[in-house]
Amino acid sequence: MDINYISDLIVKDITSSITAEEKAELEEWVNSDKENERIYRMLSNSENLDGEYADWNLVDTQRPMMNMKRRISEGKHKSKVIYSVLALVIMVAFSLLFWKYNQSRKQYDALLAAYQTEHYMQSIHPGKTQAQLTTDNGKIIVLGNDSETNEKVLASLKADSADRLALNKLEIPRGGEFHITLEDGTEVWLNAESSLNYPEHFGRNSREVEVKGEAYFKVKKDASRPFSVKIDGERIIVHGTEFNVMSYSEDQYVYTTLVQGQISLQKESSASSELILTPGHQAVFAKSDNSMAVQQVNTDAVTSWRNGMFVFENQTLDQIMRQLARWYDFSYEFAGKNLAGMEFMGKVPRYGTFGEVLEILEKSGNLHFEAENKKIIISQNK
Repeated sequence: MDINYISDLIVKDITSSITAEEKAELEEWVNSDKENERIYRMLSNSENLDGEYADWNLVDTQRPMMNMKRRISEGKHKSKVIYSVLALVIMVAFSLLFWKYNQSRKQYDALLAAYQTEHYMQSIHPGKTQAQLTTDNGKIIVLGNDSETNEKVLASLKADSADRLALNKLEIPRGGEFHITLEDGTEVWLNAESSLNYPEHFGRNSREVEVKGEAYFKVKKDASRPFSVKIDGERIIVHGTEFNVMSYSEDQYVYTTLVQGQISLQKESSASSELILTPGHQAVFAKSDNSMAVQQVNTDAVTSWRNGMFVFENQTLDQIMRQLARWYDFSYEFAGKNLAGMEFMGKVPRYGTFGEVLEILEKSGNLHFEAENKKIIISQNK
């Protein structure tokens, strides 16, 4: 048999990757000659291999070949045997060295990937109270995690603009949230990557604000001044109530969910017709063709973000990851196209560590999350 082929069989046998057919061929070669048996036993001895592996890391790997050439030159009669034995030893040693290197390299790469993933995930934190306020005169004010300071700043702005119409823009970044009480007592909770355009003081006959992203409203009832919210081609007329509205730039729909009270919805392009929404229902407004549909929903699930939880009910993994990415401020990518459409049901803590949140998703969907170049790669466990 060819010596290259025999060395391959010995390496496969040592590394337990040999097939039954190959094993039979190797045994035939071993049993055909006592010298073959001796060589096989020497190379199969684990202690010899460990020593061989250590030697290859310490000495010049060209030396065995030089020794082989020297021995061959000593006599023609022994040259064929010497060449065959030494060549086999060298091939097996090199093959095993390469195999062990690959095994250790794989272990190293796996440990490095796990370390990088753990290190990156530890650097990702849940969102916090933060916002940027742009006043009507262009002044930019950064609002932080101190609610008492925020209230003082906002109160001073109301006092300064008491004699004029002042329109402000409140922007919440990724990884942020904010609560504001408007001039009429209406409370607004803004989710991450959202904005609210509002006046410091409402007019005598109406109250109007504009939203992008997601917000929860608790509107103060005032029959003489209707409250309305503009969002992506839709106008929500409020009659003293609590509701949630969501429409991010990448969303195809505007979702308006009524918790209690009553609201009516109009298309900005056609204010003559309106849809009345009752508690426990959600209006779905299509941005593409201005069509509108109504469905019954679990309002606790829709508004869970305001109560410290993410509750998912038949949401796709893509929808879930978009919510988490806004809150924890990270980038992600799916390793497989079919993963984005997987549906989930469950809940995760909004203020939990990023690792805890991903662990829940891993267990519920047999998923694997790994950090690569400051991006979370999502794949499915095999």
